[in-house]
Amino acid sequence: MTRAELPKGVPLGIVGVRLQAVLALLTGRCRISRREAREVVATLFGWKALVSLGTVATMEKRTSAALSRAYDDALLTIQSAPFVNVDETSWREARDKAWLWAAATPLLRVFRVDRHRDREAFRHLLFDFDGILITDRFSVYRAHPKEKRQVCWAHLLRNFRGLEEYGGQAKRLGVEGQKAVKAVFRWWYRFKAGEITRLGLRRGLAGLRARFRWLMGLHRRNLVQPARAIAKDLVEYEECLWTFARIEGIEPTNNAAERTIRKAVLWRKGSFGSASVEGSRFVERMLTVTESLRAQGRSILDFLEESVRACLTGHDGPSLVPARAA
Repeated sequence: MTRAELPKGVPLGIVGVRLQAVLALLTGRCRISRREAREVVATLFGWKALVSLGTVATMEKRTSAALSRAYDDALLTIQSAPFVNVDETSWREARDKAWLWAAATPLLRVFRVDRHRDREAFRHLLFDFDGILITDRFSVYRAHPKEKRQVCWAHLLRNFRGLEEYGGQAKRLGVEGQKAVKAVFRWWYRFKAGEITRLGLRRGLAGLRARFRWLMGLHRRNLVQPARAIAKDLVEYEECLWTFARIEGIEPTNNAAERTIRKAVLWRKGSFGSASVEGSRFVERMLTVTESLRAQGRSILDFLEESVRACLTGHDGPSLVPARAA
C-alpha cells in the first residue's frame, strides 16, 4: 500500500477549514454545548456536515492549537500597555478548583486559567507589566507598586454598604464612607461631561481626600473588626485611591475588567468549567480572541478561519494586536 502526504492546507479528516471555524465559534463564542453545535451545523449545512461529538471536541483542540501564536502575542503585548484592568473569578479544571484571570485594555482582553489565586498566578498573567494596574483591594495585587495602582471605588461603595448593614459601630463608617464615594463620583462625572478640567477635578477632590483620610484614621481603632480592617487598609493604600485624578485614561472603577470577565462567568455557569488542561487552553484562547476582536470591531469567524488555514499551511496567522493586524 502506497500513501502520499496531503498537500499543505488540506486538513485531516472530513471537516474543512470553514466548518472547523464555525464549530469553534459555536462552542467557544456562543457557548452552546457540543451536542447543540453538532445539531446547528447539520441544520445549516445539511447531512454532509453531520459530525460526531468526538469530532467537535477534536476541532476545538485543533482550533486551540491554531490560536496559540495569536494568544501568546496578545499576552506579550499587554505587558507593555500603559494601564490594565485585572479581575479574577472561580473556575473548575478537571473537577479541581481553579481560577480564571482576565486582563483588559481598551483593545486587548487576555484570559488565563490557573490552579491558584496567589501572586505567582497573577505574575503568570502580567509577568512583565510596569504600567498602571486597576483592580479591587484583593491582597494579591499589592505586589504592584502603590504609585502605579488604582483601587476600584465601586468596590469600596459595596464594602461600605456592607458595613452599614453590619450595624453597630461599623454603621457610621459605612454611612460616611458611602457619602464620600458618591461625592467622588459626582466630581468624576462632571469631569467626564466636560464641565471641569483635570485641574478642576484635582482641586475639587482635594477637600474630599483630606476628609476621607481623616475618616479612615478615625476608624482605625473601630471595635468592629471588618470596619477596623478596611480603615487600616485604606490608610495604608490611600495613594492608590486617587491615581485617576492625575493620570489621563485611568478610570476610578474596575468596571472594564468586570465586564470583560462576565463572559467567562457565563461560560462557567453553562459548562461548570473545563474537563481537562487542554480544555482550559481552549477556553482562555477563545475568550482572548473573541473579546479582543469584539473590542476592535473585527470579524471573529474570519479570524478563526484565517488562523486555522495559516496553521495548516505553516504560515503566520492573523494577529490580535491592532498595529500588526492593519
